[in-house]
Amino acid sequence: MKRKIIIAACIIACPIFIVFLIKGLLLYQEKSVERAIKKMQDQAVEQILTSRKLDHDDGTEDDPFDEQGVIKILFIGIDARVGQEHGHCDAIQLITIDKNNGGRIEITAVPRGTYSPLPAGKGTTSSDYYVSNACGLGGLDYGVKQMEKILGVQTDYLVVIGFSETLGILRYLGLPSTETLQWLRNRHGYVIGEPQRAHNHSTFIKQMIIKFVPRDASAFDTPLQYTVYKLVKTDLSFSQVQNIAKTISSMNIVDEPDKIHLSMRPLYHVQDISYDAEHVQEYLDQTLGPIKHLLSKDDYSDRSVQTIQEGVVRIMEENKDNIEFVSWAYQNNLWLQIEDATESLALQYAILEQYIRLLPTKEEQQAVLADYVIEMENRGEDEWLDKGRKLLLNSL
Repeated sequence: MKRKIIIAACIIACPIFIVFLIKGLLLYQEKSVERAIKKMQDQAVEQILTSRKLDHDDGTEDDPFDEQGVIKILFIGIDARVGQEHGHCDAIQLITIDKNNGGRIEITAVPRGTYSPLPAGKGTTSSDYYVSNACGLGGLDYGVKQMEKILGVQTDYLVVIGFSETLGILRYLGLPSTETLQWLRNRHGYVIGEPQRAHNHSTFIKQMIIKFVPRDASAFDTPLQYTVYKLVKTDLSFSQVQNIAKTISSMNIVDEPDKIHLSMRPLYHVQDISYDAEHVQEYLDQTLGPIKHLLSKDDYSDRSVQTIQEGVVRIMEENKDNIEFVSWAYQNNLWLQIEDATESLALQYAILEQYIRLLPTKEEQQAVLADYVIEMENRGEDEWLDKGRKLLLNSL
């Protein structure tokens, strides 16, 4: 009797089992198609990322030095604000690298208040005729030509860095970003003002070269190099930057710091003031504390981290639907003005999402997204890496 019951149950269950088996097979086939598509998409994403990585680290020896083994790079710090067509050139440094005879580096500062003519009809007051305004009123190309006249040389390459990017680079280097920027911008704490600040910029660059350029070129942190490279605007390729870094590394600057010489055009008598990351706030309190109440509200020296962050977030909220602002915010890495890492990453992603919608082609979108993914991967930000990959996947 039990055997008959079991047989009957099997007869009844068999069609049901077959139905579920068929459904399972069909579902597996559907999922198989989905998996195949997903695999193809993942491969496409990886190809895009690999291509971008190869472009930035192709191993080529792209030599930027001239026949005499010398290269002249003009570094300009731009203070660009929302709605400005051109920013003021607030920091001007010419770095000349000579790789002959063991190597030598000359860092020449140009105070931003140095006289410079302006295009006809641009100047209205005497203070307009500063070289910093040659950029702000005449445009960057015009400003560079005026700087070259002051320096008496024609430069080979140009590196332009903005307000936000400076904060980002300082943060990546593990320095107290806001306080260091205040130290770099400090001119009110000195009798000679602008020239001393310009010389401080030269001193700071020298210290950073000594601290962060290793003796062994193989010890360079390539991901960090690329992350910093992407923050600046330059006509140097990444392989050229790597070549320059390797050349400086071979000079053994750490043991022979006098190979880096500082100068100024025009000449002023200034002090050699070293940057001290551990005591930078104490120095600011000593030099700016007594005169803080006299500083302009527009001077960054008197702004707290919280004030800066709140202001940036407020501006972003007010202009998030403004296409012109979104483009400006992305191009100027606005999120880097946020000290809090969580807030900064969230703002960066929000700007990125809006910015890629403005790009006319998928290729341009994918290039931007690939660089974002590479950055998040290098920084170990897994949550944002995953979000970036999804955006890149959706762009295919």
